[in-house]
Amino acid sequence: MDHSPHPVKASSQAPVRRRRPRAAARRPRNLVAPLLAGALVAVLAPASAPATPSASASASASAGAPAPSGACTDTGWTATATRIDPQDTHHAFVGNGYLGQRVPPNGTGYAAPGGATGWPLKTPAYDGSFVSGLYAKGPKSVAGRQAIAALPTWTTLDVTTGGPHHETFSAATAPGRISHYRQTLSLRCGFLRTSLTWTAADGRTTDLVYDVLTDRNDPHTGAVRLKMTPHWTGSATVTDILDGRGARRMTQTRGATTADGTMDVAFRTDGTKTDGAVASTLRPGPGIHAAGTRQTSPPARLSNRQGLTFPVRSGHPYELTKYVGVDTTLTARSPRAAARVASRHAADRGWDALFARHTTAWRRLWRTDIEVKGHRQLQSWVRAAQYGLLSSTRAGNRNSIGPTGLTSDNYAGEIFWDAETWMYPGLLAGHPQLARSIVDYRYRTMAGARANARKLGYDGLFYSWTSGSKGDLWNECHSWDPPHCKTQNHLMGDISLAAWQYYLATKDTAWLRSRGWPVLKGIAAFWASRATHNADGSYSIKNVAGPDEYSNGVTDGVFTNAGAATALRHATRAAALLGEHAPARWKTIADRLRIPYDARNKVFQQYAGYRGTTIKQADTVLLMYPLHWPMSQQQAAGTLDYYAAHTDPDGPAMTDSVHAIDAAGIGEAGCSTYTYLLRAIKPFVRGPFAQFSEARGNKAGADDPHAGRPAQDFLTGKGGFLQTFTHGLTGLRMAEDQVHLDPMLPPQLSDGVTLHGLRWQGRTYEIAIGAHHTTVRLTSGAPMRIATPEGEKVVSRGLPAVLKTRRPDLAATSNAARCAPARATSEEPGLYAAAAVDGNGATAWTPSTPTATLTVDLGRTTTIGQITPHWTATRPKSYVAQVSRDGRHWTGTGYGGRTPARYVRIVLHAAKSGSGNADASPHPGIAELTVHRAPAGDP
Repeated sequence: MDHSPHPVKASSQAPVRRRRPRAAARRPRNLVAPLLAGALVAVLAPASAPATPSASASASASAGAPAPSGACTDTGWTATATRIDPQDTHHAFVGNGYLGQRVPPNGTGYAAPGGATGWPLKTPAYDGSFVSGLYAKGPKSVAGRQAIAALPTWTTLDVTTGGPHHETFSAATAPGRISHYRQTLSLRCGFLRTSLTWTAADGRTTDLVYDVLTDRNDPHTGAVRLKMTPHWTGSATVTDILDGRGARRMTQTRGATTADGTMDVAFRTDGTKTDGAVASTLRPGPGIHAAGTRQTSPPARLSNRQGLTFPVRSGHPYELTKYVGVDTTLTARSPRAAARVASRHAADRGWDALFARHTTAWRRLWRTDIEVKGHRQLQSWVRAAQYGLLSSTRAGNRNSIGPTGLTSDNYAGEIFWDAETWMYPGLLAGHPQLARSIVDYRYRTMAGARANARKLGYDGLFYSWTSGSKGDLWNECHSWDPPHCKTQNHLMGDISLAAWQYYLATKDTAWLRSRGWPVLKGIAAFWASRATHNADGSYSIKNVAGPDEYSNGVTDGVFTNAGAATALRHATRAAALLGEHAPARWKTIADRLRIPYDARNKVFQQYAGYRGTTIKQADTVLLMYPLHWPMSQQQAAGTLDYYAAHTDPDGPAMTDSVHAIDAAGIGEAGCSTYTYLLRAIKPFVRGPFAQFSEARGNKAGADDPHAGRPAQDFLTGKGGFLQTFTHGLTGLRMAEDQVHLDPMLPPQLSDGVTLHGLRWQGRTYEIAIGAHHTTVRLTSGAPMRIATPEGEKVVSRGLPAVLKTRRPDLAATSNAARCAPARATSEEPGLYAAAAVDGNGATAWTPSTPTATLTVDLGRTTTIGQITPHWTATRPKSYVAQVSRDGRHWTGTGYGGRTPARYVRIVLHAAKSGSGNADASPHPGIAELTVHRAPAGDP
C-alpha cells in the first residue's frame, strides 16, 4: 500500500508570548552551518573537519545534551556522505536486531528512491522499517506466500517556516535546496547524524541536524532528535509523522493522539493477523516552552501526525525529540499499550540517558572486532560488514536473519540457508549469544518442518527452502519453478551443521539436549528416509538442487550428500553425548553415500554426470569449508581451481569468500588468498556507507531467468566476507575439546590482522596474526587447548601461545613477479591486477578497456630473463612487454636473456569485434605473468 498521511491544518491561534532569549552573537552567514555542524557533530567530525567554533557558539549549539563520547567516531569507525546523490539508493540504515529503519539522505521521513526490489517481490523499492519476524500474506505476484511486513515510517520530523510564504523541509526536499551537507553513520555507536543547511524558496535558511537511532538497550524503542537553528525570525512548525506510505502488507485498526504528546497507529498484518502498534511521543527541548501550539489530525491510512508551532529567533538553536515505541503480539499481549509505554518511558528518560545507554550497549558489542592494520579502506569495509550483521541480530530474538536482515524486504525478508552458512559462523566466533537466535529459530519452527516432511512422505524434519513465521512449505516458500522448495535439500545439512557448531562453540549440554538434539535427530531421520539404497550397497540422494541453482533435479549432489553424511554423523555423536539412541542405520548410510569424484582430473564432481557447465555460486568448494571433507591437498587445490574457473562472474556475492577460505587452508605457493578476498568485497561495495550489493552488475546471476535487481544490503555477502578473516586467515576450526588454528597471511596484509574478543566455551581470546608470527592470548576464562601444525599448545591468562604464520608467498620461485605489487590502467570488477601475479592460473586480470597496461613493481632492480604473459581464453590482438629501472623511462626488453629492471609492464590491445568495435568483444586478460629471474650464472 502507498498511503499519504493527512496534512495538519495550519493553526490560526497566535503563539503565546515568551521571554525573548538573548540575541546570539552575529557571525558571517557562510560560516553558520559549518559552525553549527562543528558544535553539534564534534564527535562525528573527521580530522579534516573545519576548526572548532568559538566557545560561546559551541555552548549555544550544544545546549540541552552533551556530545557523545569521542569513541563513537575514532578513525575507522564512521561512514560519511558529503553530498546527496539522487541515483544512489543505498541509503543509511539503523537497527538493533529487532527494529530496523532505512533513513533517506535528508535524514528524516519516507522515501522511495526508485527502481524495484529483487526476487521474489520485484516491487518498487522504498526506505522501509521492519520488525524481526513480523510476516504477512504477500502480494498476488507471489501467490500470497509470506513476506515481511513493513511498518509506517517513524523517522519523520518535518520543519515548516511560518508566514505567508511558508515552506516545509522533508525527505522530498530537493538537493538543490540543501548545502553544507554531511550524513555520518557511527558504526561503533549505532546512530546516524545528518547535518545540513536548508534554503527555502524565499531565501530563508535553517541549519538542521537529525540524529536517528534504534535503541540497542531497549529493542522496542527508536528515537529521532532534531536540532535546528533558523537564520530568520518568526514562527516555525515541527511535525511529527507516522507515515503510512512506508507501510506494507498491513491494515490500520486504531490510532489516537493524547494530550501528553503521544500518538499511535495500531495495525494488523495481512493474512497472519498479527496485531501491533507504533507510538510516538514528541518532546520539545529547553529552548521551546510549553506555550507552543500543538496541532493534530485524525489518524487514517496507517498514518498519524502531530505538530508543534513556536516562535523562533534568528541564530538561536531549538531542539525537539520524538521517542518511538513498537510492539506486536509476537512479544506482548497488549502491543498497543506496550508501544505507548515504550515511547513514554523513553521520553521520560530523555535523550541523554537513552543515548548513553544505547552507545554503551553498542560499544560492548564491539569488544569483538577485526583490526586490519595499514589498510584504511579494507578496515572500513570490515567494520561496515560487522555493523550490518550486528544491527540485524540480538540476543534472545525469536527470529533468524534474512539475506538483507532488517534493511529491506528483498528476498521477502524470509530465512534461507544464507543464515546458517554465510552469516552464522562469523557471528558464532565472536558473538555466540547473537548467533543462537539463528539455530533457535529452527527449533521454534520444528512443527512446520515436521508437517512438511510428513506431507512429502519423509520422516523427521523438512525445513522450507525459504521460511517465515512457521516454516510452512506451501505458505512460505517462494521457489517452485524450478522446484527449489522441494529440491534444495542441502538446507537440512546446513541447519544440522549449524546446530552442532553451536554446541562446539559453547559446550552447552543443556541446550544440546533441549533444542539441539531434537533438530539433529529430526534431520538425521529425514536423511535416512531420503536416501535410496543402490544395488552395490551404496546410497544415493536423487532429484536435488545444490547451492548451484543452475543445476536442478540432479542425482548425488556432492555438497548435498556430504552434508547429509555429516549430519548423520553429528547426530550419532550427539546421541552418544546425551545417552540417547542413534539407529545404526545412520552410520551405515553416512559411510556409504556416494560422493562423486572425477579420478582423471582429480577433482570432486558437483553431481553425478556433471560435465563442466557454468555454475551460479559456490557449491563443490564448500566441501573444504565449512564441511572439512577429507581430501588431499592436491584434490583440494584442483577442486578449488576447477570450480573457481567455472563460476558465473555475475553470481551472488558470497562465492569468492569461500574461495579465499579454501585457498588459505590449502596454502599453495603464491597469494591467491588475497585475490579471492579482494574479489569477495571490492566488486560489491556500494555507496558511502559500504553497503553490499548481491551482484557485481545489475542482475544476480546472468543465467537465472528469475533473478531480478541485486538485493542490498546483502548481509549474506557481508557474512561470507567476514569469514575470510575469522576462519580463513586464522584457520579457526572448533572441536569439542580444543580449537584448531593454522594462521596465514598474504603479503598484502603483512602489517597484521588482529581478531579481538573471540569466544569459545566460556573463554574470550584474541588472535594477532603478524607477518611471521601469530600470538594467541586468553583474556578471560579457563586455559584452552589449541591444535596447530606445530603441535598442541595450551593458552592461559598471561601465558600466550606464539605460532608461526604461514606465508605461501615466500615459497621459493624463479618468477620475480609472483606476489609483487601490481597495478593496471583499467580492471573489470573482480578481475584485478593482483590476480595476474598471485601464482594461480585460475585467477586473472582482465581490463575493462580495449587498450590497457599492467605494471608490476619487482621491489628492487633485478636481473630478469624471459617475460611471459599467460593469457586467458581471449588473447590480445597485440601486446608489448617493457621494462624500467625507475618507473619513468621505459624500453623494450631488447635483451639476450639478461636485463636489469625493477618495473615490468605489459601493454595490450584487444582485437575488434565483427562490428569493428573493440569494446563489444570480450577483453583479453592475463591469468599469470611470469618474469623469469635470471640466475647469477646465466649468460
